[in-house]
Amino acid sequence: MNAVETSKYQSSFQEKARVRLVRENHSQNGQTAVILRALPNPSGRAEHQWYDVRFDNGMFGRFLERYLQPSS
Repeated sequence: MNAVETSKYQSSFQEKARVRLVRENHSQNGQTAVILRALPNPSGRAEHQWYDVRFDNGMFGRFLERYLQPSS
């Protein structure tokens, strides 16, 4: 068997990273949050990456990467 070299996918945001939700018509749109964890992403494609987040007001959510932006 030939070994196939593959690069391991890494999500864009790490645990505890600060982000802002940018999803129109969502009650938390524009609010800042912290990444709790990146969910497993067998596809290795950023457009399929989901994250669990906790907003500064204590609410929790799960969002695709495209709805999150880095926040300082």
